[in-house]
Amino acid sequence: MTNARKLNADGIAVFAKWLENPVGDVPPRELLGSDSTSEEYGTYEIDPAREFETRLEFGKYLNEQFSAADFNEMTSPDSDGLWAWLAVVYFRQLAKSKIRRSEHYVVVRKGSAGSLAYRHAVRTPYELVHIHGESALICLKSPMSIMGDMTEQLASRQTIAHNRGFFQTAYELYVKDGKLKRGASSKPKKPKDRKAGDRTGFGSARRLAVALQRLDLTYDTEKMAAEQMRLVLPKEFAKWDSDSKPA
Repeated sequence: MTNARKLNADGIAVFAKWLENPVGDVPPRELLGSDSTSEEYGTYEIDPAREFETRLEFGKYLNEQFSAADFNEMTSPDSDGLWAWLAVVYFRQLAKSKIRRSEHYVVVRKGSAGSLAYRHAVRTPYELVHIHGESALICLKSPMSIMGDMTEQLASRQTIAHNRGFFQTAYELYVKDGKLKRGASSKPKKPKDRKAGDRTGFGSARRLAVALQRLDLTYDTEKMAAEQMRLVLPKEFAKWDSDSKPA
């Protein structure tokens, strides 16, 4: 076990520069413990040798290790250095397939289309598991090195990412035996590309996000429980809903 630390401004700059032109497979090791690039973060401990099969498992572990921490403080800009440091610690797992864009390892709050904090490979698993528990599987079933299309589609919008009723509904509709059902993340074709009778993507999680926005016009969806939300969903979700109910 090792004490948790957070990168300071200089440490984040060094990490970000390395990500632009990586030399070797892992970031500079001095980022892990040098007082010139990082500082202690509370009295929390993590196991750098711990291996994780999925981002859901990773998020659960982070919530266990930081269970005594204040969630709002953990997700504030003051803790951005912690997430960058943890990305360095677990970099081999996070970049097993390839090194992705810097926002996956360093929190970027001002992208061209808004905040990209939801793309962070460490912060987002912690955040989604903290808010949604097991229902976060809908976004975090992917291996450590893969962000996953569902994360891109759902976690990118805070009104959805923080909506407990939505995530519970999605979990009940699209998860069976701990796995996403086939077609759960399918993308509907544009009307001009869709043949008559082709309903590919209808009732999928992408469409559920659209349905939530429409329900917002009539209901206070932030306060709706999953059971209430499922009762007022459009007919296209009926198939998925019947699959979730016991025979």
